[in-house]
Amino acid sequence: MHKRLWIGIGAVALLVAGWFFYRQLFPAGRTVDSLMPPGALLVITSNRLQDTVSARTLRTEISLRQVPIFDEARQRLDRFLYATADTATVLKFISGRDVRYSLHSISKTTLDFIFYIPISDKDQSFINRVTNPDPRQYRVLNHTFSGEKILDLVNRGNEPVGSFILTEHFLVGSVSGILIENVAKRMHQSLKRTQKVHNFRMDADHIAGLSVRPDVLQSLFSDVGSLVRLFLPEELNLQFRYSASRSHLIGYSVDKIGGRRDVAALFANQTPQRIQHPELIPQTTATLYHISISDAPRFGQSLSTLLGSASSDFLRDRFSQIKPETKALYEALASDILLCRLESATGGPRQVLILTTRNGRLLANAYQQVAFRAGARAPDAPKNYLGHKILRLNVPELPASLLSSLFAGFPQSWITQHGPALIVTNSEETMQDYLQQVARGAVWTADEPQAELLNATLRPANFTAFARLHRGQTTVPASWPLAWQNLLDQVDLATGSPSLSNLENMAYQASYGNENIQSTVILGRTTKRASRAVLHKVLLRKKTEFNAPLISAPIVTGNLSDSSAQFYAQNNAGQFVLVTPAGDKLVQNSTDGPIRSNALGVDFLNNGRLQYLFMTDRTLYIADPVRIKKEVALQAIPLPKGIDPSYLARPRGSQQRNLVALVAHREGHIYALDRQRRTFVRLMTAPHKDTLQLPFQVITTPEGMDVLAIQTDGTLNHWRENGTQYPHFPTRIERQNEEQPKIRFAGPALLPAGQSMIQTIADEGQLFAINSNGLIARRTQLYRPVRRGTFRLFPDEDQTNWLLLRTTDTEVTVLDQRGQRLFDVRALQSGRNSVRYHRLGAGIELISVQSGNFTMLYDLNGRILNDRPIPSDFPVALQFDERTNELYVLSGAQQAVELFSIRLR
Repeated sequence: MHKRLWIGIGAVALLVAGWFFYRQLFPAGRTVDSLMPPGALLVITSNRLQDTVSARTLRTEISLRQVPIFDEARQRLDRFLYATADTATVLKFISGRDVRYSLHSISKTTLDFIFYIPISDKDQSFINRVTNPDPRQYRVLNHTFSGEKILDLVNRGNEPVGSFILTEHFLVGSVSGILIENVAKRMHQSLKRTQKVHNFRMDADHIAGLSVRPDVLQSLFSDVGSLVRLFLPEELNLQFRYSASRSHLIGYSVDKIGGRRDVAALFANQTPQRIQHPELIPQTTATLYHISISDAPRFGQSLSTLLGSASSDFLRDRFSQIKPETKALYEALASDILLCRLESATGGPRQVLILTTRNGRLLANAYQQVAFRAGARAPDAPKNYLGHKILRLNVPELPASLLSSLFAGFPQSWITQHGPALIVTNSEETMQDYLQQVARGAVWTADEPQAELLNATLRPANFTAFARLHRGQTTVPASWPLAWQNLLDQVDLATGSPSLSNLENMAYQASYGNENIQSTVILGRTTKRASRAVLHKVLLRKKTEFNAPLISAPIVTGNLSDSSAQFYAQNNAGQFVLVTPAGDKLVQNSTDGPIRSNALGVDFLNNGRLQYLFMTDRTLYIADPVRIKKEVALQAIPLPKGIDPSYLARPRGSQQRNLVALVAHREGHIYALDRQRRTFVRLMTAPHKDTLQLPFQVITTPEGMDVLAIQTDGTLNHWRENGTQYPHFPTRIERQNEEQPKIRFAGPALLPAGQSMIQTIADEGQLFAINSNGLIARRTQLYRPVRRGTFRLFPDEDQTNWLLLRTTDTEVTVLDQRGQRLFDVRALQSGRNSVRYHRLGAGIELISVQSGNFTMLYDLNGRILNDRPIPSDFPVALQFDERTNELYVLSGAQQAVELFSIRLR
């Protein structure tokens, strides 16, 4: 009996071994699964990626070839196919074929594609072209690897174009020889585990498929890893089609819930919904997270269970501390929990949490009770701003304690009620910015394409993550692994712009059931596109003429891109004229001279709207616009003797609520405007009397407000808000020996956000980095040309970044932060020049040079942005509208104020 059993087992083993040996000698028909090397990061399937698309279509619709990851795959295949055949032949061969592309890692900094083209006997003529190209341009070499013949296509200079393998049913190729050798190795593995490739539907409506591994998604969202772990499925197989407006691609996927049952429990019995209150989302939002709620008490119970078992010790302990007060807060919630991360010029976090509610007072009280339970001290008296009462709760990470680590980044909570919501921000400045945007209607619903995206393209979902990639320093790719940045951040040779510039919106949405997660990925843009023929054309939009010449630059309020903008102008008759959006010129009052300073928008009168402060040589004026009556009321406050009227600064972070503006005294002191007493008070005293170099810097700190300012002779002051200076300040920057000339300064000092070194430069080109203890850490002498020039630090108007500037009477040289030359502007008019550095958001940075009666605009590479000079007797006012990619320029010239627009991209 045992003998027969062993004979049977031996026979079966012999048959299995024989079958494997047979398959090695005579492999079965190859499939993509059997050819693909293990470890593919993602797999693309499409029969439309190589289609030709007209320039008009590329402007009016989103195309697969404009989406970065698809575009990179297309370029790899195009490089190979068009090397051996003409366009008509290639299109005839490739059209309608379901080509697959797999992305693999070659090194820590490099990713590349393998493409798999299905072929048959009918394609032999094209295969002959590939294997026997024109010898005057290309040749094909071959080598053997793992028993498989690999063909290498090279040009006349022996530079590789691509490598490929021909099987019975596929042409497999890559620009990377390493990846093709991995394919060869894969083909001759006797025991191999096949990587399952999802079969996507391809027809007129379904244009592509994308399979991506979960660990890839987690690496791409590494800055919010908790988001990935909580909300994304373990596998994602997306079937793409066009949106109704054809401005976006929509990818759908239904995947097994797997290990995501915790988050599914959070949304149990919660009906997926669209964003119910988009009118609360500010225009400068760079990243948005939305949680939809239909049953608030049930959601609160589920969230309590989730937070009670959080992986973070801090969150778990904090929640156990505040749990008795959370029930009332959760039950007061309505339909939307919105986290808006605003665009930040400095890269620092600017976060707004919006909790919609049916009873604002009840939710505000519940939030405060949670804060007190978490250890908050008795709150300060509320501050008033634009008709809202703002309260600070000095408890770290309160939103994360209530809603999970996705909502981290609130070192303190500034709260107010607005409409149907409780608004929570992580700083007072962020709260003021948010209320200003909402007050002037700069919200998502005011933008028609954005409103269409919210109401039609985005789907009802339990969870939505939305990123606007063109929003300056908060773009998602900056946080991606280096290999992904190197793959995607390349310039498209056809357009001269990065491939990512075609993609503005990226959204992930999820709805959770008992067994499956329904995922939606949305990729596209809402900004209008135009022909390259209109790029950089200066177009006159509006011209308002006056009876007398202007004596200062116009002051703009509102958005220049729509009908809400109005501005103030001064003529040489001393008249202060309001120009309404309709073009009406209304003489309001008179001033005692031309405006010398910038205009500062503040809530001076506490009447629910902004007033605008500006200075003449002797007086500070408060302009209070009343739009309903089409008038502006002017109030005047005399300037103390010795005040420099050229610069007004905002007292960011000040603990003294009555201080609304800061000015410099010619002896080096800092004065503040007290709105209650309506007078200037000396806030900070300079021990050494000398002129301050403007602009001085106002720095927000947890304790209040600091001011950093350097005087002409090199005395560096670093004040606290109470008027005292930091230890070792003031400090004097002096020459190293008596043979060197005395050190003088023509520009300011700056402490960049997030850095510990103070930066400044002397007028002779000595670049200094100064420690927080006042000692010089680094001193670098920059190159000084034969013709004498003056160096100065060159911050942007909001002091979020800086460059260096070298000027003579007729020339300007812009340098980077290390002193390397960026570009020159020459042949300027002597003594009639003004140079300014503008950071306008959405990644737009430029330099304006006003010389004589004209202004020219330059990007940081020195490229001219306006095709003709802009008439201007004064520095121009600039605004950028990312909805149309247009720059708006308000200029005062002779007896007119003119509004121009320039398409930048």
